[in-house]
Amino acid sequence: MSPRRPNRLARNLKIMRNQSGTYYYYKMPDGKLESLGKNIPESVAIDAATALNIALTDQESLVNRIARRAEELRNYNPSNPPMSQVLDEYSHMLHVALENEKQAKNTVSIKLSKLEEYMGIWSKIRVQDMRTFDLNNLLKTKTPHAQQKHVPLMRDIFRYAITSGYCDINPADQLKAKEPEARIRHRHTFDSYMQIYKISPDWLKRAMDIALYSLQRRSDLVEIQIAKDIDIQSCSIKILQRKTRNYKTPVHINIKMGGPLWSAVSDAITSPTHCPYLIHCRPARMDRRDIAAKPHPFAILPDYLTKQFKKWRDKSGVYDHLQSNERPSFHDIRALGIMLYFKAGYPKEYIMALAGHATEDMTNHYIDGHEQTQPLQVAAGLDISTIDMSNINWKDQRIPRELAKLIDDEES
Repeated sequence: MSPRRPNRLARNLKIMRNQSGTYYYYKMPDGKLESLGKNIPESVAIDAATALNIALTDQESLVNRIARRAEELRNYNPSNPPMSQVLDEYSHMLHVALENEKQAKNTVSIKLSKLEEYMGIWSKIRVQDMRTFDLNNLLKTKTPHAQQKHVPLMRDIFRYAITSGYCDINPADQLKAKEPEARIRHRHTFDSYMQIYKISPDWLKRAMDIALYSLQRRSDLVEIQIAKDIDIQSCSIKILQRKTRNYKTPVHINIKMGGPLWSAVSDAITSPTHCPYLIHCRPARMDRRDIAAKPHPFAILPDYLTKQFKKWRDKSGVYDHLQSNERPSFHDIRALGIMLYFKAGYPKEYIMALAGHATEDMTNHYIDGHEQTQPLQVAAGLDISTIDMSNINWKDQRIPRELAKLIDDEES
């Protein structure tokens, strides 16, 4: 099938033809293709695309934009600029911090997305006219967890405005974020994990075991390449954790695999589905968009891994007594693994290093005399056959504070 643009009026309309018929799609602003129908009159598709173009585009005329800009310039006061200028300048500061490796890429990206939201609400308000009331009205629309992120950012924006001489008072100083609500999702128990494991397809079983024993996040697991990252001779895996790649000192570990982890990895390497990625499967169906989004047709994307685990988790019925949003996810296998390592008697420093949260003393091993980064050597030696599961109280969450923080760590 080959797309073409049939008409200037039908901007963003894509037509694809094959033996089964003619398919019409509309390209959304985020790049996704939304179906308009199959074998419909082309004029109908053009009308639909034209209507969507109007609905999704700012239709303000050029004359109105020029007039509005002229009015803004007449009223411009350099000592009391509009919030649009303050937010633009603060955004530039974030980009500079990213370039100088003073802030992580993911952190900057999250802040920039919030700045875009602020720009849409406050851009025309002069900075000295901003009130705590205005900020609090936005906070009311956010969950307590989100408020914990917005309040520090708001305070920092107005600190910048004060140091730039634009205002004397920080309206965000009086804000108070609500305490985050108690965790909704429950944790896996080992028995529940095994019930899901028993009915899962082989590729998912391997992914579950690799996650359980290695303690790595979903986003890192799906990127492991057999030839590049696995040393069969030494039974080890190299991981450069995605969440830390833009840190000044990224977390780069080399995991020595114990028997159970190596068994899962070995099964993946020798699976009949040939793929350069360790975690892989042959999907029942594939379309062009799926293939284009993946580095290999049989590779697994993080969202697909989550959705497939959810599918087989719910098929097992093990969490039928819980609401859908209370049921533990694939990411929570990492928390189960941390708990199992702890219950098996492994030191917290061992567990933290394996999970990618080494102590300061341990990170000293990252650097050699020429400041060349070297992976931290860790081991994944857990063997659940050595643990008496009947003696574990899964409701007892009393573990060292550092490990509790790891367990509550969300996916990047």
